[in-house]
Amino acid sequence: MNGALHGAGCDKNPLTRNGWLRLLRAGAGAFLLAMAGTLLAGPCEEGRRHYAEKDYEKAFALTLQAANEGDKRAQTAVGLMYEIGQGTSRDAGSALQWYRKAADQDFPLALFKLGEAHELGIGVAQDYDEAIRWYRKAAGGGYIPAALTLAAYYHEGKNGIARDDSEAAKWFEQAAEKGHAAAQYMLATFYEKGEGVRKNDKLAAQWYEKAASQKHPQAAYAIGLMYLEGRGVEQQNSETAFEYLQFAAGKAVVQAWYELGMIYLTGNGTRADLDEAVKWLEKSAGDGSARAQYALGDLYSEGRGVKKDMAVAVAWYEKSAKQGYAFAESRLGLIYAQGAGVGKDPLQAVYWIRKAAERGEVTAQYNLGTMYSKGEGEGLDYAEAAKWFGKASEQGHAVAQYNLAWLYGNGRGVKFDPDRSLYWMKVSGNQGNRDAQYTLGLMYETGWNVEKDAKEALRWYTLAAGQGDAEAQRRIDNLPEEEKRPPPQQSEGE
Repeated sequence: MNGALHGAGCDKNPLTRNGWLRLLRAGAGAFLLAMAGTLLAGPCEEGRRHYAEKDYEKAFALTLQAANEGDKRAQTAVGLMYEIGQGTSRDAGSALQWYRKAADQDFPLALFKLGEAHELGIGVAQDYDEAIRWYRKAAGGGYIPAALTLAAYYHEGKNGIARDDSEAAKWFEQAAEKGHAAAQYMLATFYEKGEGVRKNDKLAAQWYEKAASQKHPQAAYAIGLMYLEGRGVEQQNSETAFEYLQFAAGKAVVQAWYELGMIYLTGNGTRADLDEAVKWLEKSAGDGSARAQYALGDLYSEGRGVKKDMAVAVAWYEKSAKQGYAFAESRLGLIYAQGAGVGKDPLQAVYWIRKAAERGEVTAQYNLGTMYSKGEGEGLDYAEAAKWFGKASEQGHAVAQYNLAWLYGNGRGVKFDPDRSLYWMKVSGNQGNRDAQYTLGLMYETGWNVEKDAKEALRWYTLAAGQGDAEAQRRIDNLPEEEKRPPPQQSEGE
């Protein structure tokens, strides 16, 4: 019913469209909507029959007769026919007169048409405040298009009306409660983003699912992601996610193409199928998805589902990297550093890895620090190495933490600081880094930058040896026997 008046629904603001063109597109639907409910025989029913037969002059005459008898539906339909010039000449003034007669009887469509007239300046001076007053009256009568129009007004903040997402949410909710799928979708996005309402993933999921149950493609994509992530739903469910995403992908929701491709690639939600994975990832990559382009680069570099081809892999990585996708920038930098599939080019390697590192990609930050610490690309620079190891360390990269500790412990690129060296070495060791654990053992055994402590040395050596570090085990074997004894246990008493 709403579609006859507003075309694509609430994702696009109906207020921005040309009013006359919209009416010409949907004249029949609007007329029949106005006349809905006239079940008894008489001028209304006869007028509706002739209108359906496209005998507009007879339809107008019979509908006008019913309108003069006070029928609010017929009054609105006559207004519509005057407005678009069906069965009579176009006359905006006469259209407004009939809309007002029906509006005096609180007929929602007539109230809405008066709002539209003031919004578009049809037969009256353009007046957005007056338009909103009429739209509110129509929405108050339960007319969904009016509620959607108000929601669009407030959400987009156009036509001199200040943006007010809380007001927009109120009107979207009214339409959503009446089962309008696009309104349910929009309300869900408000709850997911926290726009106009308190952020609430559970309510977002509920509204997305209501809209998806009505075959709303974007809602199906959104709820599919929520099931995939286990967010806002009772529990993560990859199979349900797959069903929703498959539907959305089939309805040309381009974001779903990548997700569907990755599901087929990983087998998380359905049986793994490399052919289907490649098909959907290529479709997504062709549409410009940087993530899909990166994924295809991986597939071609590994020869999974496609013939291994580093030249093709590099081409996909470059497409993704040029869109600013940090993982692709990082991978492309490593390829240039190693000369895999391209000529070895340290400067290109630094260029791409730096771009990824500046976007916060932790592996790139670590790799950039490593290149500066080894003099690769732009030359040896311990200060730059410390800078990038520091950034990666703050993000929890255990090897970067170990390297940063080494720089502080040796005063390379940073001021010598044994306390910070010990701090980062312990942080790395506590994350399970074997080299850091062995080094801590050595530090405590030899007193390098710390006071000697045989028990701490044994503790750290034991952790490293437990991960297969042979040198740590040799150090343990060479410790004096009394230093290997466990500390005495506290007596439990009687």
